Amino acid sequence: MATVFMKWLETRPQDYERGIHILTLGRLRRIREAILRDFVKAGMRILEIGCGTGVLTARMAARGAHVTAIDISPAMLAEAERTIIASGVSERVALRHMDATSIAERLPASSFDLIVAVLVFSELSPGERRHVLEACARLLAPGGRLLIADEVVPKRALWRLAYVLIHGPLRVVTWLLTRATTRPLHGLETSLPEGLHARAVRTYLGGSLVLYELTPATAGEESRPSPHVIGRLRHKVTPRSLLIDLWALFFRIIPPYPKVRPGLYLIGHPGPDDPVLVTGNFDLTVRRVVRAVDGKVDAWLLVADSAGVNVWCGAGGGYFTTDKIIAAVRSSHLDEVVHHRTLILPQLCANGVDGWRLRRELGWEVLWGPVRAADIPEYLRAGCEKTTAMRLVRFPLKDRLEMTTVTLGFYGLILLLPVMLFWRHLFWPLVWSLAGLSYFYAVVHPWLPGRDGLMKSIPLAAIALLGMLLYSTLWDPASMPTLFRRGVGMAALSVFTGAELQGMSPLMRGEQANWGWEAIIGIALAAIYWGVPMIMGWK
Repeated sequence: MATVFMKWLETRPQDYERGIHILTLGRLRRIREAILRDFVKAGMRILEIGCGTGVLTARMAARGAHVTAIDISPAMLAEAERTIIASGVSERVALRHMDATSIAERLPASSFDLIVAVLVFSELSPGERRHVLEACARLLAPGGRLLIADEVVPKRALWRLAYVLIHGPLRVVTWLLTRATTRPLHGLETSLPEGLHARAVRTYLGGSLVLYELTPATAGEESRPSPHVIGRLRHKVTPRSLLIDLWALFFRIIPPYPKVRPGLYLIGHPGPDDPVLVTGNFDLTVRRVVRAVDGKVDAWLLVADSAGVNVWCGAGGGYFTTDKIIAAVRSSHLDEVVHHRTLILPQLCANGVDGWRLRRELGWEVLWGPVRAADIPEYLRAGCEKTTAMRLVRFPLKDRLEMTTVTLGFYGLILLLPVMLFWRHLFWPLVWSLAGLSYFYAVVHPWLPGRDGLMKSIPLAAIALLGMLLYSTLWDPASMPTLFRRGVGMAALSVFTGAELQGMSPLMRGEQANWGWEAIIGIALAAIYWGVPMIMGWK
């Protein structure tokens, strides 16, 4: 149960088997045994999607099968290679670095007697699931079978309650650790593409872990993929959009992020020759693109799964990737919708998306659109020619104030909650100091020396200390020990503000770059805060 936590385990291949065994209470081992006992025979041609550490791969090969094992994680494939070599079955295994959505294009049709996917489909979006199922139907030889073992929401009320109570907290923890999650299968039997039938052959953990067997309706029949257009997007203000905007203004960086279902959408009334815009599935990003385009030009909007993160942070953090865009193009059957072969990507995702790989694997041309969504209509009317202004990344005062508010929503909670609980008398002074310093920093940010937030925090601290002295002189005279403690506190708050708020700027590195120095400076200031009064004999 709660295999959602496997997203974190996937970042630690050496611990994956032990961790997933604990999370599934040993039931994953039973599923593997059932697959080996009931379905795997010598001489079979098997495709394993998401082979992970290669444990099942090696055991299927040991039974005489010829296994093609794919995984999108190089670290997992390296672990699988070690497992296979140790098992002595290398001659019957072909390991390939491949995304599940690429199998139809990179593997020959009707070439596998058995396809196995264990804990894979819960990591795919609904559109990707359908696309991979269609691809599997084409890859199966006559009489072939597809086995899917994955997490589902139990049907019985008591088990469903237990599932929610365990799955919910782990999902939050996993999101905080990896910014990714899984999606339990729902209604698999009734949502299959044409030509496939499914039945549950094993259930475990109260029905939350199920092994499905899928077979083509007619031997050798291929599923007929159809273009998948989810709907038409319009710019309109609703109570829901206002609530999301209000949440985004203060708590945008706190998961779970408001998301849009990945897939293909219409803006206006586009035809087969109209442009295709690509973006991530962060709700605010999608709505801003729609607001900029709706009523001005007709366009297709391809929303790729970026884990609900905006395109800039998503590309830099590995959530809005080349593989995700390839999966979105293929799962939406975009090539059947438009006559041209051109994708327009946001310029700000170029830090994590390989345009040349998109051209090579999809055969589509890639254009990098303007930095800001508001420039898209003019860019399209100009024949996809960018002006210098459209290329420049700007960080004007309006954006600085907005992002400061967003950042304060998160960091304010981190700092203010423990203060409210344990040092209540400091709560309001800290609120006004943190807000004042942060918004002052937002205003003067371009003029503070240094290209790094940590460097900018030095002049910021000097200004804050000067302001504190002025306040203590004119409005709230204090003793030397009190002045000293206020000074150390303002210095610490200035370093925190300058170093952490740099992550809000598209012109600077992420705030993680400063965490080591922040820790060292924090320890030093804490030692000064507690040590100097002891040396001076202050009470």
